[in-house]
Amino acid sequence: MSSNAEHAYRIGVVGPSDLVSLVKRVAALEFTDHLVVPLTYRGEAQAVDVITAHPDVDALLFTGVIPYTLAQTAGALTKPATFIDYTGATLYGALVQLMSNGHDPSHISIDTLARPLVVESLAHVGIPTGDVATMEYHSGIDAQRLAAFHRQHTRNHPGSVAITCVRSVYELIREDMPTIRLAPAIASVRTALDTLTMELAGRISSDAQVVLGIVELPEPDDHLADDIRALAGSVFPTGSSSYVLVSTRGVLAQHTCDWTVMPLLEQLAERHVWVRIGLGVGRSAADAEVLARRAVERCRTAGPFTAVVSVGAGRDFVITDTEADPDRAEEPLSRHIAARRAGLSQATLRKLEAAVAAHPDNKVTAADVATALGIEPRSARRTLKQLERAGLARPVGTVGSGAGRPAVRYAVRLDT
Repeated sequence: MSSNAEHAYRIGVVGPSDLVSLVKRVAALEFTDHLVVPLTYRGEAQAVDVITAHPDVDALLFTGVIPYTLAQTAGALTKPATFIDYTGATLYGALVQLMSNGHDPSHISIDTLARPLVVESLAHVGIPTGDVATMEYHSGIDAQRLAAFHRQHTRNHPGSVAITCVRSVYELIREDMPTIRLAPAIASVRTALDTLTMELAGRISSDAQVVLGIVELPEPDDHLADDIRALAGSVFPTGSSSYVLVSTRGVLAQHTCDWTVMPLLEQLAERHVWVRIGLGVGRSAADAEVLARRAVERCRTAGPFTAVVSVGAGRDFVITDTEADPDRAEEPLSRHIAARRAGLSQATLRKLEAAVAAHPDNKVTAADVATALGIEPRSARRTLKQLERAGLARPVGTVGSGAGRPAVRYAVRLDT
C-alpha cells in the first residue's frame, strides 16, 4: 500500500470523466483522508489499458459493473476493487425522473442490472413489471448488443423509455428513443467508497474483513443509525425502508458472540412486525455484497425476525428472534425448517437427534454434542447456542461440582 503524509490511500476511480468527477466530489467532502486518482476512459473497452497505466494506486473503484467485469476477466484486478451499485437509490432516482416527465415506468427497458433486483425495486413502489424488459450484463455482451435490445423493445412498445447504465449505449440510442442514462446516486457512491476503504483496512487483519449488510424493514426507522453505532459501522438508506450497513468482521463476531446471537435483530424486533438482516463477510467488497444479497434472500423463508450471516464457502449462520414471536416456538417443525432456522445441515440435525435420543430426559451438554458430532467442545457450545436461538433448545441447569466451570445442560426438542 502506498501512502504519503496527507492521504491514507490512493484510490483509482475508473470510468467516464463525468462519473469520475462525481466520485471525486463525494470523496472531497466525506473521504478527505484519501487521494482520488482519476482513471478516465472514452469507452469501456479502454478500462484495462487505463488500469495498467497506473500501477501506483492502492485500490480501484469502477463507476459501473461492465469495466469491472472486463478488468476481472483480463486478470487486471490485483488489488482491492469494487464497483458502484446502480440499484436502490440510483434506480429510484431514475424512476422519479421518468414519472415527473410524464412517462409510463411500466414499459421501460433497462440494461446491465439483474432482473430480480429490477423487479424487486419496481414492485416495491407499486409499478407493474410484466412489460418491463431487462438485459443483464454478462461477459461478451457489448454496447451494440445492448443498444439492439433497447431498439427491439421500443419497436414492440412504441413510446417506451430506455434506461441504460452505459455511456456508450446512451450515445448509440439517445437520438432514436427517449433515453435516460443512470448516474450513481450520492448514497451509492458513498457506500462504494466506504466498503472499499473497509477492505483496504482489512488487509491488516483477517478480523478487519469487510462486512456489508442489507437491512429490510416494513417501514422507515429513524433510530437505526443509533443501533448501528454498536457495530462501529455506518448505515445508508437505499430505499424508503431498506438500508445498507458497513462494518468489520471482528466487531460483528464479537457483537454476535461468534454468530450465535444478534442484539440488533432483537432491538429492531421491538419496533417492527418483521425484520430481515442479511450480512455478507468477504475478502472484497464485491464478494461481501454478493453474500449479503444471498443472505437477505434466505431471510425471506426463515421467519419474520431473522438475520443471516454469510461467510462464504456455503457457510451461513441463521439467527432468529423467537422472543419476538412467542407462539412460533410451539409450532411443529419439519427437519428441513429446523435446520434452516438453526443454520445447520439436515445431516447434523439427524446426528443430534440420535444424541438426544440416547438421553432419556432429552437433556445434553456441549460434551455430549461434541462426542456425537465429532467436533470441538467450543464448536458444540456454539451449536447449542444456535439451537437455543432457533427455539429448539433451552438451558435447564448445570452439571459438575468439581474444579472448573460447570457444564450447562440443555433440553433439546428436535421432533417434528
